[in-house]
Amino acid sequence: MKKFTIAAIAMAFAGSAFAGDQDSADIHFAGEVQTNICTAELLGGGTSVQLDPTDVKTVTAATTDSVMKKDFTVSLDCTAQGAKDKITGASYATVTGYLAAAKGTAVNASTSALDNSDVTAAGAQGVGFQVQNKDSSNAVQTFTTADRVAKVIDTAAPMLFNYNVGYLKTGTVSGGLVAADAMFIATYQ
Repeated sequence: MKKFTIAAIAMAFAGSAFAGDQDSADIHFAGEVQTNICTAELLGGGTSVQLDPTDVKTVTAATTDSVMKKDFTVSLDCTAQGAKDKITGASYATVTGYLAAAKGTAVNASTSALDNSDVTAAGAQGVGFQVQNKDSSNAVQTFTTADRVAKVIDTAAPMLFNYNVGYLKTGTVSGGLVAADAMFIATYQ
């Protein structure tokens, strides 16, 4: 008797679940995934900027302006596209670029230098990398969107973003290896 009652209750609920009219509409989604539109790389190739060695005394004195500076240029090459409209659409005319700290690299809160990410026993202490934007009166980079520099989109020649980097004191300096990573971010506008 119990089995019959359970089946009757289930049938009663099943009927009410499908009662009434329903309206529906199909929704379609579409999009496109593109390969990199432009290529960002260091002018001259490679992915590293190697600074010359220095000593603890020299870095200890570098409290506001970095030492042993080395120039580098990020080249944003859109020439393979052939036309600006193929990059971003007809409504965009400029691209902004800036450097941001890469994953695993922190920005020192008091100096805006990239902190040393070499935390091994061989890593230096109290030393970071200060980056200045040569396209913006050597402004010290904060590695935020506030550092953006605008360039007119050019598909005839690479757009160049010019910087320098040097050692900067971020604390009590000790000798050792110094490393940090940044990424270049381009936004089309």
